[in-house]
Amino acid sequence: MNFLCKAQAYLNSVTSAVNSLAGMVMSGELQGNVELQYKIIVELIELEQATSEFITNMELDAELPHSVKISKQKFININERLIKHLEKIQLQGYNFSELITTLKLENATLKEECNFL
Repeated sequence: MNFLCKAQAYLNSVTSAVNSLAGMVMSGELQGNVELQYKIIVELIELEQATSEFITNMELDAELPHSVKISKQKFININERLIKHLEKIQLQGYNFSELITTLKLENATLKEECNFL
């Protein structure tokens, strides 16, 4: 039971960390620094993917399906906000097509995984 409680706390913490990274990207302080925004989004995507691998490796989707589903749904919402943010930045002449595509593919994967939980 202790393992599952700690695993659930991990999922909550990593979801919160991903949300904080997204907040950093969309903050006013980084409005003019698209390079730093790009780096943070890459880290965010890597963190989401590492979490997905951890869930699979530890079979948390079988042990904590509700918590896993909530985390994945939160990732989807965060990614949607980032996609909208990046699309706005692209209107200013920056090319974020690759990141937008990656986030959309990540969301498609997450949605598919949520359907099986």
